Amino acid sequence: MNNATSGLMVALRACLGTPEGERRLVAVPSFTFLASVNAVVWAGFEPVFVDIDPADWLPSEASLAELQDRRGQLAGVLQCSTFGTAPSAARRASLAAATLALDVPVVVDSAAGFGAVDEDGRPLGDQGDVEVFSFHATKPFAIGEGGLVTSRSSAVLDAVAELINFGFDQTRTVTGHLGINGKMPELSAAMGLAVLDGFDQVLAHRRAAAAWLREELEPVGAAFQAGSAGSTFQFVPVALPTPAARQLLLQKAHDARVEVRSYFDPPMHLVPALAGHPTAGGLPVTESLAQRITGLPMANDLSGASLERIRDLVLSVTTTAPRAAGR
Repeated sequence: MNNATSGLMVALRACLGTPEGERRLVAVPSFTFLASVNAVVWAGFEPVFVDIDPADWLPSEASLAELQDRRGQLAGVLQCSTFGTAPSAARRASLAAATLALDVPVVVDSAAGFGAVDEDGRPLGDQGDVEVFSFHATKPFAIGEGGLVTSRSSAVLDAVAELINFGFDQTRTVTGHLGINGKMPELSAAMGLAVLDGFDQVLAHRRAAAAWLREELEPVGAAFQAGSAGSTFQFVPVALPTPAARQLLLQKAHDARVEVRSYFDPPMHLVPALAGHPTAGGLPVTESLAQRITGLPMANDLSGASLERIRDLVLSVTTTAPRAAGR
């Protein structure tokens, strides 16, 4: 793919087709990046926002269950692997059961998750009916721009292949949906082959760095994503105890010239352009987490000294004295 947003667009079209009658709603977490929702709207559907689990920040089965009374309107689910983290084996099974109960196709946005594994070492790539990954410059598998679509269904992959080539089939005829030019440029593909050579080392370094930060910061009240040990760590997502603590961290990081960001704030259901769309009941976990989440810096060659500097910034808005990084 030329990028993951295009991947989501064609994955939705391949699995859900076009809206028919009242079946126009696509369930999507509000705690996600704008591109996920953009793809839903581009495909002609309307998002209905669902809440997330308070521990692993992946979609909430209870929130999905609230859509049972909307089954006649529901066309699909866009499930997100939040921050590129693979669901645990138990969560993978429970999410699959929750979406199966809705009896609609499932597209999975795993943008930052290329290379992520769960606690058993099982990689992403076979969730739902189709799964999408990003190779953007900000992702751990960075090739400037690009993406990947995976599926266990050859029919879905055939449809995606046509949709990213204007809709042309193998006979150069358009018999299905009109498509877009979503093909990956050859230069990006060549860069991807080069990045693959050192990708295992990149992931190992990022995971070790994130694990050190977790060990240092969890005792002072910083909350980390459950089950994220095998994630890819585009950055290190951390939830501070209060919105005020996050605001203070953002200010101190700015003054220290360290790039710390808030993420998914506001959540999608509170973005002005999307505020009129429905929700699956209240979204209390989303609204609380969005006010407290931060993205701590990460890089392929992040040094021990840099990790200590990041750690000390977070500690400066807590009460624990720093220790030396044994790296």
